[in-house]
Amino acid sequence: MHLPEASTTVFVDNPYHKAKIEHYLERAEDFFRMARYKQAQKLLGSVFALDPEDRSGLALQKAISVALSNLHSISHISHHNNGHTKQFRRGEVVLVVDQDERVLTSLAGTLHKYGFGAVGAGGLEEAIDALSTFKPSLIISEVNFENGSIGYDLYLWIRHNEELSTTPFLYLATRVTREMLIAGRRMGVDEFIVKPLDEEVVMASILHCLSRRKKKVA
Repeated sequence: MHLPEASTTVFVDNPYHKAKIEHYLERAEDFFRMARYKQAQKLLGSVFALDPEDRSGLALQKAISVALSNLHSISHISHHNNGHTKQFRRGEVVLVVDQDERVLTSLAGTLHKYGFGAVGAGGLEEAIDALSTFKPSLIISEVNFENGSIGYDLYLWIRHNEELSTTPFLYLATRVTREMLIAGRRMGVDEFIVKPLDEEVVMASILHCLSRRKKKVA
């Protein structure tokens, strides 16, 4: 006697499953707005495990694929500096690292508004993982996280990475002390941006650092 094969389809009419799908989708959309695309994809995996044909999930999956494709193109172009960047308005990717999801969402939105590619990360490991895929033109990171001075750790890691060692680095901080400024300048940090963030100040700092780095390279 042959037992019937187990079905891989989950009946989404179950209110509990529907609630789980809605929760996963909501968080995946949050991550998408933060430009934390890998995290969004992981949550979509949970959605599709419950309902492989969820329309909202499929639409978000497509949006993520397009965003990643564009980022890969921008990162490749920027890294190799071949000049074909007009279709992206600005041929530069910015990595933003912060534990505050509101900051990531805000900065990702600002960067997209001004024609930059954006990649978000919520901590050191996530940032390093993103850097294994993308080569940003500039990195912005919070200095202090709940579990330590992650910003300093990331900065030192980058400066010891041959491919990234000259990448402009900006620090975000709720308060910039004299000691922080001295330490940052000695380390070679390009600039500090004080929270709460002002969109025009952020963009002025980014553009200034990128312009200064291009002059050095030239």
